[in-house]
Amino acid sequence: MTDYWRPVCRFSMRWGKINLTEAEEVASLTFVALIQNQLLSRWLSNPSARLRTLLCAVIRNVLSNRAKVETGRQSILTKLARDPARPDWILDSQAASPEQLDLFYATWVEELLQDCVETVMAEYYSTNRGDYFRVLYGKICEQLTAREIAEHLGLTTMTVENYFKHSRRQLAECLEKTLVARVRRYSDPQNFDIEYKQEWESLGNYLTAQGGLEEAVHRSYSALDSLELRKREQQSVMDVLNRLDHQAACDPAPES
Repeated sequence: MTDYWRPVCRFSMRWGKINLTEAEEVASLTFVALIQNQLLSRWLSNPSARLRTLLCAVIRNVLSNRAKVETGRQSILTKLARDPARPDWILDSQAASPEQLDLFYATWVEELLQDCVETVMAEYYSTNRGDYFRVLYGKICEQLTAREIAEHLGLTTMTVENYFKHSRRQLAECLEKTLVARVRRYSDPQNFDIEYKQEWESLGNYLTAQGGLEEAVHRSYSALDSLELRKREQQSVMDVLNRLDHQAACDPAPES
């Protein structure tokens, strides 16, 4: 949930054309369905597609059923429940369209980039170098010139340029380290090198298509600054876990 809650919400808002509160409900249903129907376990036993493909397929079904079913979350979850003996439905190439998969990847990268920006910010502020981050954010996200940033911060233009080179390098390094950690979490150790190479190439292709790292970060924040989503994320995730605990407590015990 820590890795995917915000990408799921961001994708739901964009594809489903819904607001943040509605997107959080879709994310909630997505993760409840993922856990209650043991979809993650079934994916692990047959990882013929990426976890993003699984999530995108579940979101697609939640959004589809949400539009058709007005009788509440349980009706949607019931429709999402499938025969445990046939896990292929969720990994079927038809479960999510190429357009949906591309959009989900884009939203995943956008949140990955914002995670890295947040990490770089925390690192600079923890070492009393907040101006390094202010330069990075001002130049990339606010599209300010070096002269404008220098005037705002009381620095020389050369200092701003040097700060930007340093912070831009830190951001790139953070992106690479974060991607390594993400791939390592969701891949077989024996296949890590292959998985990472594929992910790194995909990310490089995406960033190139966006006009480079800086432009991709700028577009991410322009599309949706996740600040409000981050503020609500912890409570939303706790609500999902509490809902699952309540459901487990209410389910009848299996007969012996």
